[in-house]
Amino acid sequence: MKVFSITAVVALFATQSVLAATTAAPCDPNTCKLPSCLCPSLTPPNGLQPKDVPQFVTITFDDSVQAELLATAKDLLNVKNPNGCAAKGSWYVSMLYTNFALVQQWYANGNEVADHTFTHVGTPSSQEIAAARAMLNQYAGVPLGKIKGFRAPFLNYTTDTLREIAKQGFQYDTSSTGVVDDCYWPYTLDNGLANDCWNNVCGSDLKLPGVWEIPMYAVNDNQGTAQLMDVYLSGSPSDVTAWSEANFERHYNGNRSPFGIYVHPTHLTNYAGLADMSSQKAAVVSFIQSLASKPDVWFVTNEQLLQWMQNPVPASQLASQPYMQCTLPNVGKEICNGLENISIASNIVSGSLLNNCNFNTANWGTCFNCPATEPTLDNPTPNNAVAESDPKFRHAVPSNCDSLWWDPIAGQCLCSNTTCAYNDTSVPLTTIVANSTTASTTGKVAEETSVKSAAATMATTLFGLTLGMGVAAAVMIL
Repeated sequence: MKVFSITAVVALFATQSVLAATTAAPCDPNTCKLPSCLCPSLTPPNGLQPKDVPQFVTITFDDSVQAELLATAKDLLNVKNPNGCAAKGSWYVSMLYTNFALVQQWYANGNEVADHTFTHVGTPSSQEIAAARAMLNQYAGVPLGKIKGFRAPFLNYTTDTLREIAKQGFQYDTSSTGVVDDCYWPYTLDNGLANDCWNNVCGSDLKLPGVWEIPMYAVNDNQGTAQLMDVYLSGSPSDVTAWSEANFERHYNGNRSPFGIYVHPTHLTNYAGLADMSSQKAAVVSFIQSLASKPDVWFVTNEQLLQWMQNPVPASQLASQPYMQCTLPNVGKEICNGLENISIASNIVSGSLLNNCNFNTANWGTCFNCPATEPTLDNPTPNNAVAESDPKFRHAVPSNCDSLWWDPIAGQCLCSNTTCAYNDTSVPLTTIVANSTTASTTGKVAEETSVKSAAATMATTLFGLTLGMGVAAAVMIL
């Protein structure tokens, strides 16, 4: 039996409904120009020929960051780019069960940290989005200006969702699906959404100048069904590998639009009492390694992809671009910045510089202060457990220093030259939290109304899957 993740079901609906779809609003390339505006297009930007374009591969991960899940992600990223730098990935982080010390480690090693809401709820409220961003900043030390991306849980976004991420200062969304005919290069939403037209967002009054959409590029199986996230759940490892290879070649030998591998790490991580996923994981790792052997294939984060999109250069020049470098900072001493020595034993994360925050339902490490009470959606960053006058107090990352260079114990930025200088110009956290608290309920009715029909259809389909697979398996794929 084929097993579909919920997001594969979304892609299936998109494929089946495309004939009845609305159409994208027109976009004039003469007025919509880089670096701030780009029309949806099946051809590479700035007139580059496909043969001269890097073949970008994005490997993304969703949900909480935990020790065993991080190990799975690292196994998938164990390849190098043509310039010798290790592949980087994007993680769309939800807050429940996340260990923030590991988020900071992920970020410090050059990977991307992005927002996936606080509780992983469909059609998220503004508060769900803002709370996650606040916690990633407060406890993982990721500067607000570096949290640029958003992905809606279950890919269940609405026009309100997209408007909210624009209001909160995100650079991009990556929740829509690209199948074949809408397999666009990333584009800006100045003229609205051009993907997922089946959901009636295309052609609406949605206009978000400067906000990018990075479509999630589906893999079509041998029946022509679009598979999106967790493709490895949709068939045998050999079948999934064959589908993935065929679809990659369609990109690579076609318009060279980015190719995505979208993973919930929990599905490729073995747990006692659940199915052994070793063969599925090995197949995904082998497929990724086969891509690394091809010329002009680059494994990048979605943030790196957009840096190239804003200033496209031929593949021959990509290695020299600053955003493709991989030199880690040398601050002269070990500080708690994600690069310090961290030990993981029996999935327990510890380190001499870490604070351990222990609550009834969550235990996690951080380089910063533990909260006095467990974070909640209404209060994601409670008061600190220690007073500022306490010698154990940790200093938050300021807006003029990246956490790579910030010593939270000494309260000192160890960056002393222009090569490491940072100035965070994002929307202030206090503004985001204040606005989201008042807006979290007002936008919810509109969101729920707009997705009611789609949700009902999806629920019926998932109920059918549950009957066929058993409740435990159905829960696992969600």
